Amino acid sequence: MKVLMKSALAGLLFAGMTMTASAQAVGGSASQKLGEKIATEIMQEMMTEAQSSGKQPSPEDFSKKLIEKMRANLDEMKKGSTEDCVEVYGKDKASNCQCVTDKTDFESIFALMEKQMANPQAEPKEEIKALEQKTEENYKACDLDIAVMKKASEEAMKKMAPAKG
Repeated sequence: MKVLMKSALAGLLFAGMTMTASAQAVGGSASQKLGEKIATEIMQEMMTEAQSSGKQPSPEDFSKKLIEKMRANLDEMKKGSTEDCVEVYGKDKASNCQCVTDKTDFESIFALMEKQMANPQAEPKEEIKALEQKTEENYKACDLDIAVMKKASEEAMKKMAPAKG
């Protein structure tokens, strides 16, 4: 059970970092709620499978389910992404936020996550850099200052970091 929990947390953390790398607001309430929903579903499914099969699920099993759930909830992810953006930029920028969401290549994000989860030691720096560049282009094309989102993402990450003490 502890291994399953660690795998779940590691996978969700990576998913959050990937979204941050693509300049999506990881701290937004809409994304957070969806992340919790997906994590709960995966945990329940994996615990049920573990009980019926008697085998501990592997991190690869978790990763596969995570990507499947994210793809299955793509519409909710897009909605959450837009809502999180509006939280950062304000309601008067809702159409700009929708523009960024529409231009975001979620499949590329999922593919990068799959690649990273398949080989956690690999560092797909070029792919992340390309994704960040495309995201910056999207924000510019949609008339939003990406620096505002990056700052909000950094603040969200600070809040998520464990307290030093």
